Order: sequence, then C-alpha cells, then structure tokens
Amino acid sequence: MDLTEFVGLPWLDRGRDRNGCDCWGLLGMVYAERFGIVLPSFRDDYPTAADGDAVSALLEGRRESWSEISEGAERAGDAVLMSVGGRPRHIGVVVGGGRLLHIERGTGSIVESYRSLRLRRRVLGFFRHAAA
Repeated sequence: MDLTEFVGLPWLDRGRDRNGCDCWGLLGMVYAERFGIVLPSFRDDYPTAADGDAVSALLEGRRESWSEISEGAERAGDAVLMSVGGRPRHIGVVVGGGRLLHIERGTGSIVESYRSLRLRRRVLGFFRHAAA
C-alpha cells in the first residue's frame, strides 16, 4: 500500500490533521482518507501523549471494533500496536512487506520495518478494524 503522501507529516501532540498529528491522529487520517472509516478522535481523552497511563488505558480499553490478527497474517491497513516503556502506547499502520507508517515525538511520520532491531521487540500485536 502506497502511503507516501502521509510521510513527512510533523508530530503534534493530540494533532489530528496534516498540520501535525500524533500516532492515533495519523492512523485516523489514513483510515478516513484510504478506507472511508472514521475512527473516534479520542483527542479529549488524554491530556498529552506524554501521559503514558492515560494513553495505555485508552488503547487497552477501546478495542471493540478491532480483531487481533496473528503475526504473519497481517496485511496492508492493519494497525500495529507497540509498547513504549513496556506498556501499549504507540500505534502505526501496516503498509506491507514488514513495514509500517508511524510517527513519534521528535520526528515526522516515516515508513520503517517493524521487524527491525529497534521496533520488533516493541510490537505487541496486529489488529484489523471490523469495517476494513
């Protein structure tokens, strides 16, 4: 899946558009623009992306529209849940070939391998939205 139009977007705490976004905002833009699926914003459900407890609780408690997918069965468009500090606090979207699109504080959005040394130990699972 070609998501190059989403590469290079600036990181912005609780951002939800091309002027800047956090990881959930980026996933939401991809789903809305590519799949016509509008995800909940959750923008007001955490004070800042640095609030790890609030972000973890949000990601752990709001999976009703998502099904977990076995590693190896993931496909382009699936979400990749990752840990930060040992807790689920980051999300990206599979683009294919073992790569994901994601954004982290201090960087713009990028595509990189989720099988890399840096990311593979952080992957907690793959999830497919019910409408996908």
